[in-house]
Amino acid sequence: MEFKYLNEQIIAEIKKCRERFPLKEQCIIPALHKILDVYRDIPQEAIEELSEYLQVPLADIEGIVTFYDMFRYRKNAKNHIRICRNLPCHLARYQNILEMIKKKTGADIGKNSPDGKWYIELVECIGSCGIAPAFLINDDLYDGSKIKTEEDIEEILGRYE
Repeated sequence: MEFKYLNEQIIAEIKKCRERFPLKEQCIIPALHKILDVYRDIPQEAIEELSEYLQVPLADIEGIVTFYDMFRYRKNAKNHIRICRNLPCHLARYQNILEMIKKKTGADIGKNSPDGKWYIELVECIGSCGIAPAFLINDDLYDGSKIKTEEDIEEILGRYE
């Protein structure tokens, strides 16, 4: 089969997953993560190709893409910042971290920065209440309680340039 979106990298990830898991449906999420890594979004055509490749209903894959907020149809910025706003982070003033990040990146909540490097999202919980206000850049967890100045934020963001 020839695919436009399922390249060798993505198919290799699916094959590796199929070796570990007995059900092809168990490989949908790892495949979507790989598609997201490659394209920074989930093109509709990639979903259709994945459905064909795995021989699973298209609706099953679309249901996963629309349910989980980590998957997006629109082009993601290079770096995805998720800031927890749940009660412990709220009490620890996550808003201060948010404002510093917005200022330094030029991004706003739910929008890519003009240069396409940053996307900011408020989330309900990232499971790190002990270091509130916690936030993630891509999959890297940061302890917001140690951030006091804009220079601290600038140093962290510099790691992703």
